[in-house]
Amino acid sequence: MIMGASTTRKAFVVIAFVTYIISLIFAYLNTAGVGIYRSTNGAIDRKYFQHVSPAGTAFGIVWPIIYVWNLVAIVYLFVSLFLPPNKSPVNNNPTLVTYPFLAAYILAWSSTIGWLFAFDNEILELSFVILILAAGSVYVALGASCKVVRQNVLHLEANCKVMLWLVRIFLQNGLGLPATWLTIATLLNLADVMIYQDSKSSTIAIQRGTVSIEDGSTAALSLLWVIVVAWFILENFVWEKYCRYLFTIYPVIILALSGLIGRLRFVDGANRNLVLASVELGFVCVVLIVRVGLSIYRYKTRPVLA
Repeated sequence: MIMGASTTRKAFVVIAFVTYIISLIFAYLNTAGVGIYRSTNGAIDRKYFQHVSPAGTAFGIVWPIIYVWNLVAIVYLFVSLFLPPNKSPVNNNPTLVTYPFLAAYILAWSSTIGWLFAFDNEILELSFVILILAAGSVYVALGASCKVVRQNVLHLEANCKVMLWLVRIFLQNGLGLPATWLTIATLLNLADVMIYQDSKSSTIAIQRGTVSIEDGSTAALSLLWVIVVAWFILENFVWEKYCRYLFTIYPVIILALSGLIGRLRFVDGANRNLVLASVELGFVCVVLIVRVGLSIYRYKTRPVLA
């Protein structure tokens, strides 16, 4: 039975599990083009054409990875309800599954459901706002997890090392995937909002006329560049002790930029953004190598984050 002193926390874990499963089902139904939706995300993305969206294959690769990885993570949390404290991030004392984490986790995956319907109905501004909420909620959940692990790392290293690594691999790196992809999706929607007005009643997306496709796309790609540089500085020199074992950020960006470059090669008038994306891809690859090198060096010199 799910009972005991932490019944409320365990109930939140169950709610988080159910919320995630529901979001997974709604995402699958959208991909499959089932009748509750007017269209699919891919079709709407093609309608609101710009120079930021990767090729469809990138979406087809990243979303299954996100959902499978995070399914493993939430199943692990659910199963850990029935495990002894030294094997359970929920039952461990102190717990590694805090209320801020659970609240943010539930809000994040609930928001993805709302975004599916807002985007399906081509309400661009609302879609953009919901994506900001979803991405921000994942940031909070990931940050809460990294913080509590950092605060208790000596205890965990000494008494719960397997559990510690399961949390790092499945939970934290799992959340790193949607954190990154939702950030990119937010920039895609930002480009849509800058370039187009809601065009649900039209078969062709109607441009606002104030920002061109090329300029709106360049703005979004430039913001991605700023975010990458800022994140590299923060994770390596400000929050290093919290983020040392978080590695899923840059591979997602590499996949997105690779898919974008593959698409823009065949688009007329996209040379500026093709060059920008190509340079950015090279930079992210270098940053990933530096990140891994720094993490290996710090692990050898400071294996326990005292």
